[in-house]
Formats: sequence, structure tokens, C-alpha cells
Amino acid sequence: MNTGRFIPLAAVTTALVSSTVLLLAPACGDDGAAQDCGEECAPVEGAYPLAFRGDAGLPPECVNLNVPALPEGKDLRLMRDGGTLTGSLEGVALRGQVSATGDLSLTGAPLPSADGGLTTFLSLTASFTGGPADGGGDGSLSGIFTGNFSRLNGGTSQRCFVTRPFTATRR
Repeated sequence: MNTGRFIPLAAVTTALVSSTVLLLAPACGDDGAAQDCGEECAPVEGAYPLAFRGDAGLPPECVNLNVPALPEGKDLRLMRDGGTLTGSLEGVALRGQVSATGDLSLTGAPLPSADGGLTTFLSLTASFTGGPADGGGDGSLSGIFTGNFSRLNGGTSQRCFVTRPFTATRR
């Protein structure tokens, strides 16, 4: 009978998948919620004009989709409630988290247009360095901006992705 050979392979695969899921899972408290750093969170509140490093232009496939220019010099606005972040960039509402070490991540998408136009999803990850939000020192962000854009054209979907490093100093 040949079925005995597949049991060890299935056990190894299950163990590998289970350990990968555990490594990717966020740190959680006893109730399963992500841990909130509370008053220990980095004071990232404020307005940060984005400056993209290197060539901040759009790839040709994005130009063909009529993707708007990257928000060079536009304010990333952040508000913090414990470890929860809310913010906006060019009218796109963002939500995310910040840690006590200053690492933060935000994602958001504008409301879809009624005409089935451009679909946008933004993601920003960054590290905060600097002083308190009450003006006791400069604060700055250094991170990665990612834009995922798509548009339905007939029966096909056209897509483009933009990933650019950025820096920003709080006003």
C-alpha cells in the first residue's frame, strides 16, 4: 500500500504553514486585539509635506491610466489616539497604527467613483524620529509610499503600481 508515504509530507506541510502563520500574526494582548502602546506611542501628530527621493515620476502604465501625479510637497496629516492613527493625504482618508518605537503604517482608499473610473489604494509605512508633537522639537518621517491603481476598460482591468521612498519633516 502506498498511502503511508504521504502522511509525513502532509505533517511537514501542516507544520510549516502553521509556523508561518504564527510568524506573520501581529502581537496581540490576551483578548486577541493588537497591543496599544497608549501614552508611550510616538508623538507623530501633525502635518508632514512629502518629499520623494529619487525619480518620483509615474511609470508609463500609470500615465496610460491617467493616474494623478504623486503628492510631492502635499501634506500627510496625522492624528493619534493611543496607537491608532487616522490621517489624510490629498483627500484620501487613512487609518493605521503607530508603535512606541515610532514605526507606523497607514492605508486608505477614496470612495469609488460612480462611473467606474480609477480605483486607488494607498499604503504608507514609515519610521518617526524627533521630538514631541507640542512643538518641543522637529519630527520627521522616513518611509515607503505605495500606490495601487486600476481601471476597468471594457472587460479588462488595467493596473499599475508605484512604490517610492519618501521623507517628510513636520511643519
